[in-house]
Amino acid sequence: MRNRRRNIIVLLVLLALLLGVAVVLFRPYGGKDGFDEVEEKEKRELSAQTESAYKAVPSDAVLIFDFEEQNHFMPLLADTSTFAYGLIDPASPLVKLQMRLERLGAGSCHSVFSLHYSAINEVSLLQILDLGMSQDRGLVSSHLDSIAVSRRAFNNSFILKMPDGLNVALAGDFLLASSSSICLESSLRHLAGGTSILDNQDFYPVLQSTGGGECLYINHKQIGKLFSGSVTYSFLKYSDFVMRMASWSALDINPRQKNFISFEGVLEHNSDFINFSAVLSGVKSNISHAQEVLPASTIFAVSLNVPGLKNYQKDYQKYLDANKKLSSRMAEMDRISLPDSPTPAEWISDEGFTEFVSAFCLVGNKYEWLTFLYKNSTSFFGKLTGIKGKGERKEPAPFFYKGYLASVLGEVFSHNPEEYFCKVGDWTIIGSAAAVGEFFKGKANAVKLDNYLSHTPVSSFFTEKGVAKVVVNIKEGSDTLFTVLNKYYRKRFVSSLKKKNFEYATVNISSDAGAATMSMNFYAALMPSPPQMFDSEDEETIFIDSTFKTFWGPFPLVDGNSDTTWFEQSKKYLSISYMDKNKKGVWGIPMKDTIKSCACLVTLGDKPHIAFILGDKLYMMSRKGAHYTGYPKQLDVGVALGPQLIREDGEQHLLILTDENIITKRTLGGELCSNWKDIHAPEFTRELPEEVRLFGKRYYILRTVSKLRIYTPEGEELTANNTKRPISRESTVTEDKEGYVKVMGLDGKEFLFNLKTGRIKKL
Repeated sequence: MRNRRRNIIVLLVLLALLLGVAVVLFRPYGGKDGFDEVEEKEKRELSAQTESAYKAVPSDAVLIFDFEEQNHFMPLLADTSTFAYGLIDPASPLVKLQMRLERLGAGSCHSVFSLHYSAINEVSLLQILDLGMSQDRGLVSSHLDSIAVSRRAFNNSFILKMPDGLNVALAGDFLLASSSSICLESSLRHLAGGTSILDNQDFYPVLQSTGGGECLYINHKQIGKLFSGSVTYSFLKYSDFVMRMASWSALDINPRQKNFISFEGVLEHNSDFINFSAVLSGVKSNISHAQEVLPASTIFAVSLNVPGLKNYQKDYQKYLDANKKLSSRMAEMDRISLPDSPTPAEWISDEGFTEFVSAFCLVGNKYEWLTFLYKNSTSFFGKLTGIKGKGERKEPAPFFYKGYLASVLGEVFSHNPEEYFCKVGDWTIIGSAAAVGEFFKGKANAVKLDNYLSHTPVSSFFTEKGVAKVVVNIKEGSDTLFTVLNKYYRKRFVSSLKKKNFEYATVNISSDAGAATMSMNFYAALMPSPPQMFDSEDEETIFIDSTFKTFWGPFPLVDGNSDTTWFEQSKKYLSISYMDKNKKGVWGIPMKDTIKSCACLVTLGDKPHIAFILGDKLYMMSRKGAHYTGYPKQLDVGVALGPQLIREDGEQHLLILTDENIITKRTLGGELCSNWKDIHAPEFTRELPEEVRLFGKRYYILRTVSKLRIYTPEGEELTANNTKRPISRESTVTEDKEGYVKVMGLDGKEFLFNLKTGRIKKL
């Protein structure tokens, strides 16, 4: 039972731990610039209804996840290509409760999840579901009463024990659930006493600033309890710095993007430099150059980009002094300083480096810690050797300033053996003699990180301005990275990687008008051709982009009179709007989910209706903005693209591309067509098939990322056995004679393909 109680919090633990990785690396040894590509979010005001759910959150919360609708949480767990898939056991009590609540009609209710330290080395999850606006509150209550195995009174409420051990209580408009009776009773006591997390003087202003949107809130003062319940003993020492990173972090959640979950927000800090985020907020954001030197085999890297290093050091000293660590730091500098040489702080400032990178990479057959220092001059190498020359390559030489970087910049720079260094272009590379030698020869980074990431969802990460950046190759580095976790969590995370061949995490901390602003992303995908760390001597590596880019419109809507009107969704506010033929707005309606890049006009009830999909729900709306009766309908598949209208034999059907790379044909009601066989394309596809007529019959032509495939109206593939001469995705398909069509192969040469037999002929 102990392990099952932990299943639901696995995802939350990893999110917090990777945040810890991002901030812990600048632990002392002994502006909007970062979001140029992100549109400003719509300003929100905190409503009394949203705020009310927090009255049930105990004051010792470590993390709080706020979902405007309870059913926004479940898609994170159901899609095999997403980061969260596999982290949580679908048989765990809290997951089963979410499914049960959705069936009972409570899926649209406001839901808050909070994490608490409930026992020695144990963290537990508490869910608060606000049933106040639900018409099915009585149905939920009756159902829980009917399946409970026991019932006991506590603080004017009843705690129900479910058959799977889950504790549930109904208190006013709230449904409370937790695997821990301690957490549940604490919530009930807070409700009865009128106290809660809202009384925390640092938290309430943060909640007001976000407007109660979908957010992750992190209570840094309590984060040590999360570490003690989830990591190994050797990693516990880092919790102290994470606790001092900020007072609270408030990060907007965007969980419904294809293949990744993203968090963006502010690290709140006090003005007295007790929090390290106050130091970072005073540094101007800049573009990183790290991807130009880091090898593709980088498992973990952290970059500190501080061109104004002297100002940074002044603020850093204020932070150390506020936390009573300045004297020990100065003593450490004195201890390692070389005779008749500048102090470590003076030496680093004098050398003029603007970016400092510490990375853990696979060099040859061995994992190595390396340091990379960037500047547009050779003064560093020149002072050590007397050799000057901008942009030149200089052979490895002994490095004499061991410990200098770590004493000034933090413990992450202490793992490097710092034996040798070399100069390659604008970079000074420090590490073991063997590793530095490999870099000097160009073998260690033959495939650079920017090339490795160029056709993945992470490709634009290094172009975003920032002060500090972290990259973690979770898939390739799992054997090493997960050693920081306790045995149970390590097993869950390793299991979650089985259905993905690319999994990456990034953190970007930038400065924004006196605040440290953070963007944190977790990417996961099953790519048809994942990026390779090393060059292949036998064949050329071909990278395939398996990401989707959302098209927001406008979408043309053509009626039976060939008149065209328009439909679109706002990328900024997610509202949908209908426009006349001149693209002048007729009406707009606010929505919460993202459109699946398609919209079409169908006939329903003898009147035209706009068919579109938001999230995984099929909508039918009249041109006056009214929902057709019974819509939206929840689809039984995750949707990547669609719908596309198909008219056949007087009937209307919809083609949909699922997030499992399957093309399915549905009725206007969302049901699978009876005479249809779902198309499982062997290659990844980002588009729906086009309908064509050949020799008087209908066919579907599907263009995957690399090939063209032809299907019957029932979904049977006619090109399945054509393995000798696959058809290029760029090929046209034209009628020839005797049932043959003319197509082009991958080699650019044309040939004939028989639609009936699958035979091919040379031209």
